[in-house]
Amino acid sequence: MNDNWSLKGTLGGSITQNRYNREDLRADGLKSPGAYSLDSAETAVQSFPYKSRFEYSSLYGIINAAYKNYFFIELSARRDWTSTLANPYRNNSVGFTYPSLNISYILSDAVKLPSSINYAKLRASYSNVGSGGTVPYRTSYGYGPLPVYDAYGNGNYYAAPSVLVKPDLKPLRTTSYEVGAEMQMFKRRFGFDIAAYMGNTKDQILQSIIDRSSGYSGEIINAGTVRNVGLEVAMNGTPVKAKKAGGFKWDINVTYSTNKNKIIDIPDSSVVLRTGAVGSGQIVAKVGGSMGDMYGRGFVRSPDGQVVFDPATGNAKITEEVVFIGNTMPIGKLSIQNAFTFKNFRLSTLFDGQWGAVGHSLMHYKMVEQGKLQVTVPGRYNGIIGNGVLEVLDASGQVTGYRKNDVVATDIDEYYRSMMGVDNAEGSSFSTDFIKFREARIDYTIPAAYLKKYRIDKITLGIYGRNLFIWSPWPMFDPEFGTLSGTDINQGFEIAQFPSTRTMGANLIITF
Repeated sequence: MNDNWSLKGTLGGSITQNRYNREDLRADGLKSPGAYSLDSAETAVQSFPYKSRFEYSSLYGIINAAYKNYFFIELSARRDWTSTLANPYRNNSVGFTYPSLNISYILSDAVKLPSSINYAKLRASYSNVGSGGTVPYRTSYGYGPLPVYDAYGNGNYYAAPSVLVKPDLKPLRTTSYEVGAEMQMFKRRFGFDIAAYMGNTKDQILQSIIDRSSGYSGEIINAGTVRNVGLEVAMNGTPVKAKKAGGFKWDINVTYSTNKNKIIDIPDSSVVLRTGAVGSGQIVAKVGGSMGDMYGRGFVRSPDGQVVFDPATGNAKITEEVVFIGNTMPIGKLSIQNAFTFKNFRLSTLFDGQWGAVGHSLMHYKMVEQGKLQVTVPGRYNGIIGNGVLEVLDASGQVTGYRKNDVVATDIDEYYRSMMGVDNAEGSSFSTDFIKFREARIDYTIPAAYLKKYRIDKITLGIYGRNLFIWSPWPMFDPEFGTLSGTDINQGFEIAQFPSTRTMGANLIITF
């Protein structure tokens, strides 16, 4: 290889082991109020021990090549073997290999560009990523302790698994392609980084809901193929910068991302991935749809989308079958950070937001059911006429048209049950769009001249606040909710959400 090229490589391997031990002791009730200890338990203490472990081994290699310090190539390959896929009865290997290729070209070093452009870089990459997951025992039939509500649930009795295992579980594989560009301009007063990507993910390891008459509540599956297409943009700039040192300066950073996914292939016509608490709410994957699609019973609607009401009761009509409600994954996210400095003071703020997703609120439904929300006040004393239409029927009972609803609903409890109650998942589903005042802080740095005799390099005092305000149509506390389910955090269904925490604080940083 000539002097214009440089080449280097790396070979390596690793073995990683994960061991998890948990001793879960439970009891209901207290003999003495406020004495939160097992000694004060009113009922027998129950023990639920749990142990798990998994291991994966890896071999990898990387080759880096550079041409004249402006054209770079990186080629890597890795092979993993993981116990989470292992099973004594399978014949095929649990090992899987995934390569990657990255190419970058620093345009500003290779050719002469206009003086306004300080730096320019183009890049492209291909990657194939594999994973066997980090949840053990999904390929083998195993027993677990009886649940706490069982009369024999004391850790000495075990039950058959409720999730059907998959002995020949395959590793998840994602193939991605990305192109991007970076640029700094106007003496680095403005810059951007833009990337577009497309990825195909196949054999996702998921737990689907199945008919309980099978003896199981769910099964582990390898889902089909999902295609993701997205765009990410980051911009930074300095709109104002005083010529004098220590003068006023304004820096701004903006990030934007959008992603859309489409299910290309799936083992069945549709797969229920999660279920909600009311109205047959469920997350369903089907060919042509998207991961995160939410379905549930909802309003019967006219062709132009208006809610259809019952002419006998004035209550909203609800579908017998589930209907599409929306997708639980946001289409786009945006954040804007500003920093203002003047002499030894610095003020920074961060706003961010998302849009395009929906979620179902169990708390909203429960508070409607109990009449604790302001939206349930109208009609309590004089009845209410729902905003929608009535069906116009012919002599044979066929719908021939629609007219404006004029029927007064007098049973207000049943009216709001039809609008937002236990049978209507759509009625308590809302947009999770939001704008958040995520953070603000102000810092003061003591001039270095005052610190020399104390041998201190720097002292900075600051006050800050996080999660200061939320603007959102979400009716409960925070649209960024997550429901804990075992070791997973499920999006889409809010269950007993607690208010998010606003944090205020101060800090002192001393550097020697």
